[in-house]
Amino acid sequence: MPTIRCSEQKRLTLNEFYKEFIPDKVKTFADVGTPMLNVLKLLDETFKETKIYGLTSHATLLLLNEDSSLSPWFVALNGLEDEYYIEYAMTPDKQPWTNAKVKGGTKSLTELKKLIVCFFNGAVTCCPKFISSFNVWCRGQDAASEAHH
Repeated sequence: MPTIRCSEQKRLTLNEFYKEFIPDKVKTFADVGTPMLNVLKLLDETFKETKIYGLTSHATLLLLNEDSSLSPWFVALNGLEDEYYIEYAMTPDKQPWTNAKVKGGTKSLTELKKLIVCFFNGAVTCCPKFISSFNVWCRGQDAASEAHH
């Protein structure tokens, strides 16, 4: 299922929005668009049965579980050239302080997918809808991994 842009930002789809961040041939700024289009593709291919809403804040993609900019975001994603960055809130039982967040970065989409999976495996507090969809996907990945070995 494609990641859906929050209806309060419906002027452009997420794909159209990030295409505007791809520099022209005269490179005047870093390419944010191409890596973020890769992130959208990764999300859409990974969570085919999960409805995810995306809200953009500058070039950052905030993932929401409701179609509202007032909904708390659960993952923030950024891309720049060949790098990807993720930020997510820790669960209260794992927080060393209130509202603690985990940040990470990688140059690999495969690694970014693992970081997103890490979030879904242990950091979910506000998104029970996503947990069930993710668990179905995760079990499928475990079975595929075991069959591969």
